[in-house]
Amino acid sequence: MSSKSELRKKYIKIRKEIPHDLLMEAEASLLDLVQSNSQLFQNKRIACYSSIENEMPTHSLIELFLDMKSDIYLPKMIEGSKILQFKQLETREALKENSLGILEPTSNKEIDPNDLEIILLPCVCFDEMGYRVGMGKGYYDYSLANIENSNPKLIILAYDFQKVEHSFPEKFDVKADACITDKKFYKFY
Repeated sequence: MSSKSELRKKYIKIRKEIPHDLLMEAEASLLDLVQSNSQLFQNKRIACYSSIENEMPTHSLIELFLDMKSDIYLPKMIEGSKILQFKQLETREALKENSLGILEPTSNKEIDPNDLEIILLPCVCFDEMGYRVGMGKGYYDYSLANIENSNPKLIILAYDFQKVEHSFPEKFDVKADACITDKKFYKFY
């Protein structure tokens, strides 16, 4: 692959073709990896995304974090902006679908990204340097551009097949600290 846009196109196509049983298998493996590293996720302020289509599933993961007594925040898009707000998920039912079909919290309790301890990032593909290719709109890169003091930890969620040799990072791309896949916990820091 010679460009980020080519990678995006190729891996979105591959992701769309994942059979449902493999999707469920990957989710179960991801949950096992998170549980075996539970000390990293208990009693934390965690931002997660609400998965759509064949992204690495997060709905059971969010439930697991809630069971671990962590406070969960989900991104909320602001109309006409590339900056995401992180709103607390107060109850499991307090979600509303946005114009892109993504579930967002209805809560007004917002947290500054610097006050989060972990932010989980979706991806189309990632490399072992900690860079990811997203859907191309730059929401996370813009929203996390001013993260201070390496806090919070940025962790990509992905399928292991999404690992690529090089993701063609650009100067505004945010580097992650780790990636959890259905096969492995990669640490980049």
